[in-house]
Amino acid sequence: MIIYGSVHTDTEVELLRSNNLGIEVFANPETLDNPSEYHKFLAERIKGMVGVSMHGTIFDMAFASGDPLIVEVVKKRFIQCVQAAALHGINHLIFHSSYRAFYNGRGRIGEWYIKASIDFWKDFEHNIPDGMTVLLENVEDDDPEVFAEIIHGIDSPKIACCFDAAHAHVYSSWQLDDWIRILGGKIKHVHLSDNDGKSDLHLPLGQGNLPLASVIQGIMKHASSEVPFTLECDIPLSIDWLVGAALCRQLSRR
Repeated sequence: MIIYGSVHTDTEVELLRSNNLGIEVFANPETLDNPSEYHKFLAERIKGMVGVSMHGTIFDMAFASGDPLIVEVVKKRFIQCVQAAALHGINHLIFHSSYRAFYNGRGRIGEWYIKASIDFWKDFEHNIPDGMTVLLENVEDDDPEVFAEIIHGIDSPKIACCFDAAHAHVYSSWQLDDWIRILGGKIKHVHLSDNDGKSDLHLPLGQGNLPLASVIQGIMKHASSEVPFTLECDIPLSIDWLVGAALCRQLSRR
């Protein structure tokens, strides 16, 4: 099982480095607008890590907006993220889905959303360098078949899925094993934390009611044993749970 950590402090960074774990770093508007300082910070943060992914900027990034001016702003920010990731040799770049609950799945607005999402990413694809995979992450998405239709509709080897099990546990009416089965090999990265099924609490693994063992085993079966899992929660407590559950005999394989 390949494990990355989403961390915020120097102490947490050293914990990952000393335990041979990967790291997920962040790109935010304030960092993207100050690139020299950001790249210096980023180079230091990822030094010596066995694997690195980047979470692109998330606030107000409605790439499926019906307003072309908003779409242009989102495109600019996403290009900045791609450039930052490429500069540091990061090949997994994650962006949130634009889905909102009021799109109502397969209704008229839902069908518009599917088309708008596919159109945006088909247009954006040429900005992604060879060797980099952009990963769309489910957030408020309810229906894994809609999510899969977008991924398959884009039909690009450069665009796949980051499956966030905690988000699906809170926002989706579908079972987690349905999400994993339907997305299958399109899952190239996973975000893990725990919650109560009502709020996205980012609890340490084992402190909520998310069926974590089933999720991890399902990913191994339907996606790949080489898929990295980013822990978006307390790292030491979550590692303890993984080891205790016999799901993490080796902390990292690369």
